[in-house]
Amino acid sequence: MKIKNIDAPKHKDMPEEDSPMMRFSKPLRTYVVCRAAVLLTISAFLVLTLAAASLALTAEEFYGNAQEIKDINAFAATCQSAHETGFWTSHLWKKANNGAGIKADKNWIKSGRPAVRKKSGESVGGKTVYRESYFRAYSSLDEFLADYRVKITRDYPLAAKHSDTMWGYFSSLQKGRNGSWATTQRYFEYMADKALRLAPKLLGTEWRAQLLEEYREARARGLLSKKEIVIVEKKLVAAGISTK
Repeated sequence: MKIKNIDAPKHKDMPEEDSPMMRFSKPLRTYVVCRAAVLLTISAFLVLTLAAASLALTAEEFYGNAQEIKDINAFAATCQSAHETGFWTSHLWKKANNGAGIKADKNWIKSGRPAVRKKSGESVGGKTVYRESYFRAYSSLDEFLADYRVKITRDYPLAAKHSDTMWGYFSSLQKGRNGSWATTQRYFEYMADKALRLAPKLLGTEWRAQLLEEYREARARGLLSKKEIVIVEKKLVAAGISTK
Protein backbone atom coordinates (compact mmCIF):
# COMPACT_ATOMS: atom_id res chain seq x y z
CA MET A 1 0.00 0.00 0.00
CA LYS A 2 1.43 3.31 -1.02
CA ILE A 3 1.29 6.14 1.40
CA LYS A 4 0.53 9.35 -0.31
CA ASN A 5 2.58 12.36 0.70
CA ILE A 6 0.38 15.07 2.05
CA ASP A 7 1.90 18.49 1.83
CA ALA A 8 1.09 20.98 4.52
CA PRO A 9 -1.29 23.63 3.30
CA LYS A 10 0.58 26.45 1.75
CA HIS A 11 0.14 29.92 3.11
CA LYS A 12 0.89 33.06 1.35
CA ASP A 13 3.74 35.09 2.77
CA MET A 14 2.59 37.61 5.31
CA PRO A 15 2.45 41.02 3.69
CA GLU A 16 5.21 43.28 4.96
CA GLU A 17 2.71 45.79 6.25
CA ASP A 18 1.09 43.02 8.38
CA SER A 19 4.33 41.94 10.12
CA PRO A 20 4.42 42.75 13.85
CA MET A 21 7.29 45.19 13.47
CA MET A 22 5.65 47.09 10.60
CA ARG A 23 2.52 47.72 12.62
CA PHE A 24 4.47 50.36 14.60
CA SER A 25 5.01 53.86 13.28
CA LYS A 26 8.39 54.51 11.65
CA PRO A 27 9.74 56.68 14.54
CA LEU A 28 8.71 54.00 17.01
CA ARG A 29 10.38 51.28 14.93
CA THR A 30 13.57 53.34 14.84
CA TYR A 31 13.44 53.78 18.62
CA VAL A 32 12.96 50.05 19.22
CA VAL A 33 15.84 49.13 16.92
CA CYS A 34 18.18 51.72 18.48
CA ARG A 35 17.26 50.66 22.00
CA ALA A 36 17.97 47.03 21.17
CA ALA A 37 21.34 48.00 19.73
CA VAL A 38 22.21 49.98 22.87
CA LEU A 39 21.22 47.09 25.12
CA LEU A 40 23.36 44.70 23.09
CA THR A 41 26.32 47.10 23.32
CA ILE A 42 25.93 47.42 27.09
CA SER A 43 25.68 43.65 27.46
CA ALA A 44 28.83 43.12 25.42
CA PHE A 45 30.66 45.75 27.48
CA LEU A 46 29.63 44.09 30.75
CA VAL A 47 30.76 40.70 29.50
CA LEU A 48 34.17 42.08 28.49
CA THR A 49 34.50 43.96 31.79
CA LEU A 50 33.73 40.88 33.84
CA ALA A 51 36.12 38.82 31.73
CA ALA A 52 38.91 41.34 32.29
CA ALA A 53 38.21 41.45 36.01
CA SER A 54 38.36 37.68 36.24
CA LEU A 55 41.81 37.74 34.61
CA ALA A 56 43.18 40.51 36.87
CA LEU A 57 45.89 39.60 39.33
CA THR A 58 44.67 39.08 42.88
CA ALA A 59 46.14 40.61 46.02
CA GLU A 60 46.89 37.11 47.28
CA GLU A 61 48.91 36.31 44.15
CA PHE A 62 50.90 39.53 44.29
CA TYR A 63 51.55 39.14 48.02
CA GLY A 64 52.67 35.55 47.60
CA ASN A 65 55.26 36.52 44.99
CA ALA A 66 56.37 39.58 46.94
CA GLN A 67 57.12 37.46 50.00
CA GLU A 68 59.96 35.87 48.03
CA ILE A 69 61.71 39.23 47.55
CA LYS A 70 64.29 40.49 50.05
CA ASP A 71 64.61 44.06 51.36
CA ILE A 72 60.97 44.97 50.84
CA ASN A 73 57.88 44.71 53.01
CA ALA A 74 55.72 42.30 51.01
CA PHE A 75 52.46 43.49 52.54
CA ALA A 76 53.31 47.19 52.13
CA ALA A 77 54.41 46.56 48.53
CA THR A 78 51.08 44.83 47.85
CA CYS A 79 49.19 47.81 49.29
CA GLN A 80 51.25 50.19 47.18
CA SER A 81 50.73 48.19 44.01
CA ALA A 82 46.99 47.86 44.67
CA HIS A 83 46.79 51.63 44.91
CA GLU A 84 48.99 52.36 41.90
CA THR A 85 47.20 49.92 39.58
CA GLY A 86 43.61 50.10 40.80
CA PHE A 87 43.94 46.55 42.11
CA TRP A 88 45.81 45.41 39.00
CA THR A 89 43.24 46.61 36.46
CA SER A 90 45.05 49.70 35.14
CA HIS A 91 46.23 50.07 31.56
CA LEU A 92 49.85 50.32 32.71
CA TRP A 93 49.61 47.04 34.59
CA LYS A 94 47.81 45.14 31.86
CA LYS A 95 50.09 46.43 29.10
CA ALA A 96 53.44 46.63 30.91
CA ASN A 97 53.23 44.64 34.18
CA ASN A 98 54.30 47.84 35.91
CA GLY A 99 52.89 47.48 39.40
CA ALA A 100 54.03 50.74 40.98
CA GLY A 101 54.12 53.41 38.29
CA ILE A 102 57.90 53.21 37.92
CA LYS A 103 59.02 55.63 35.23
CA ALA A 104 61.66 54.91 32.61
CA ASP A 105 64.58 57.33 32.93
CA LYS A 106 66.98 58.27 30.15
CA ASN A 107 69.37 55.44 30.96
CA TRP A 108 66.54 52.91 30.73
CA ILE A 109 65.45 54.27 27.36
CA LYS A 110 68.99 54.53 25.95
CA SER A 111 69.73 50.94 26.89
CA GLY A 112 66.85 49.85 24.68
CA ARG A 113 64.81 48.38 27.49
CA PRO A 114 61.02 48.27 26.93
CA ALA A 115 58.86 51.19 27.94
CA VAL A 116 55.36 52.51 27.31
CA ARG A 117 54.24 56.10 27.00
CA LYS A 118 51.13 57.31 28.80
CA LYS A 119 49.59 60.25 30.59
CA SER A 120 49.58 60.27 34.35
CA GLY A 121 48.32 62.66 36.97
CA GLU A 122 50.73 64.59 39.17
CA SER A 123 49.92 66.91 42.04
CA VAL A 124 51.31 70.39 41.37
CA GLY A 125 50.43 73.19 43.75
CA GLY A 126 47.46 71.27 45.05
CA LYS A 127 46.09 70.69 41.54
CA THR A 128 46.24 67.54 39.40
CA VAL A 129 48.19 68.04 36.18
CA TYR A 130 48.36 65.34 33.50
CA ARG A 131 51.65 64.80 31.72
CA GLU A 132 52.95 62.24 29.28
CA SER A 133 55.83 60.13 30.53
CA TYR A 134 57.63 56.91 29.71
CA PHE A 135 57.10 54.03 32.12
CA ARG A 136 59.09 50.85 32.43
CA ALA A 137 57.62 47.71 30.89
CA TYR A 138 58.18 44.22 32.29
CA SER A 139 57.56 40.77 30.90
CA SER A 140 56.15 39.38 34.15
CA LEU A 141 55.27 40.06 37.77
CA ASP A 142 58.55 38.51 38.90
CA GLU A 143 60.59 40.78 36.63
CA PHE A 144 58.72 43.78 38.00
CA LEU A 145 59.31 42.73 41.61
CA ALA A 146 63.02 42.24 40.98
CA ASP A 147 63.32 45.76 39.57
CA TYR A 148 61.10 47.16 42.33
CA ARG A 149 63.51 45.74 44.90
CA VAL A 150 66.42 47.45 43.12
CA LYS A 151 64.59 50.78 43.18
CA ILE A 152 63.70 50.44 46.86
CA THR A 153 67.22 49.55 47.97
CA ARG A 154 68.85 52.21 45.77
CA ASP A 155 66.43 55.14 46.01
CA TYR A 156 64.54 54.42 49.25
CA PRO A 157 67.16 52.87 51.54
CA LEU A 158 65.21 53.87 54.66
CA ALA A 159 62.28 51.74 53.47
CA ALA A 160 64.62 48.78 52.91
CA LYS A 161 66.20 49.28 56.32
CA HIS A 162 62.83 49.28 58.07
CA SER A 163 61.09 46.75 55.87
CA ASP A 164 59.92 44.85 58.96
CA THR A 165 57.27 47.47 59.72
CA MET A 166 54.67 48.41 57.13
CA TRP A 167 54.05 51.84 58.65
CA GLY A 168 57.72 52.74 58.63
CA TYR A 169 57.92 51.48 55.07
CA PHE A 170 54.97 53.62 53.97
CA SER A 171 56.49 56.69 55.60
CA SER A 172 59.89 56.01 54.05
CA LEU A 173 58.37 56.13 50.55
CA GLN A 174 58.19 59.89 51.09
CA LYS A 175 61.87 60.08 52.11
CA GLY A 176 63.78 58.83 49.09
CA ARG A 177 67.20 60.00 47.93
CA ASN A 178 65.56 61.97 45.13
CA GLY A 179 62.31 62.86 46.86
CA SER A 180 58.96 61.19 47.36
CA TRP A 181 57.56 58.25 45.46
CA ALA A 182 54.44 60.26 44.61
CA THR A 183 53.74 63.97 44.28
CA THR A 184 50.55 63.89 46.33
CA GLN A 185 50.77 64.80 50.01
CA ARG A 186 48.16 62.16 50.82
CA TYR A 187 50.18 59.16 49.70
CA PHE A 188 50.72 57.87 53.25
CA GLU A 189 46.99 58.09 53.91
CA TYR A 190 46.24 56.17 50.72
CA MET A 191 48.66 53.45 51.84
CA ALA A 192 46.95 53.30 55.24
CA ASP A 193 43.57 52.87 53.56
CA LYS A 194 44.85 49.95 51.50
CA ALA A 195 46.50 48.39 54.55
CA LEU A 196 43.23 48.34 56.48
CA ARG A 197 41.40 46.97 53.45
CA LEU A 198 43.86 44.19 52.64
CA ALA A 199 45.01 43.14 56.11
CA PRO A 200 42.03 40.87 56.88
CA LYS A 201 42.57 39.11 53.57
CA LEU A 202 46.36 38.72 53.65
CA LEU A 203 47.56 38.76 57.25
CA GLY A 204 45.37 36.06 58.77
CA THR A 205 43.24 36.10 61.89
CA GLU A 206 45.77 38.12 63.88
CA TRP A 207 45.80 41.01 61.42
CA ARG A 208 44.66 43.56 64.00
CA ALA A 209 47.47 42.61 66.37
CA GLN A 210 50.03 42.82 63.56
CA LEU A 211 48.89 46.26 62.42
CA LEU A 212 49.09 47.54 66.00
CA GLU A 213 52.44 45.91 66.77
CA GLU A 214 54.09 47.28 63.63
CA TYR A 215 52.63 50.74 64.34
CA ARG A 216 54.11 50.77 67.83
CA GLU A 217 57.47 49.62 66.45
CA ALA A 218 57.52 52.30 63.75
CA ARG A 219 56.62 54.95 66.29
CA ALA A 220 59.25 53.75 68.77
CA ARG A 221 61.90 54.10 66.04
CA GLY A 222 60.80 57.65 65.34
CA LEU A 223 59.82 56.84 61.75
CA LEU A 224 56.44 58.54 61.75
CA SER A 225 55.60 62.22 61.66
CA LYS A 226 52.93 63.67 63.93
CA LYS A 227 50.56 63.83 60.98
CA GLU A 228 51.21 60.18 60.11
CA ILE A 229 50.64 59.14 63.73
CA VAL A 230 47.24 60.83 63.68
CA ILE A 231 46.35 59.11 60.40
CA VAL A 232 47.34 55.63 61.62
CA GLU A 233 45.60 55.94 64.96
CA LYS A 234 42.43 57.18 63.30
CA LYS A 235 42.43 54.24 60.86
CA LEU A 236 43.17 51.68 63.58
CA VAL A 237 40.45 52.96 65.90
CA ALA A 238 37.95 52.91 63.02
CA ALA A 239 38.86 49.22 62.55
CA GLY A 240 38.20 48.50 66.20
CA ILE A 241 41.87 48.48 67.23
CA SER A 242 42.69 50.34 70.44
CA THR A 243 46.00 52.19 70.35
CA LYS A 244 46.09 52.86 74.11
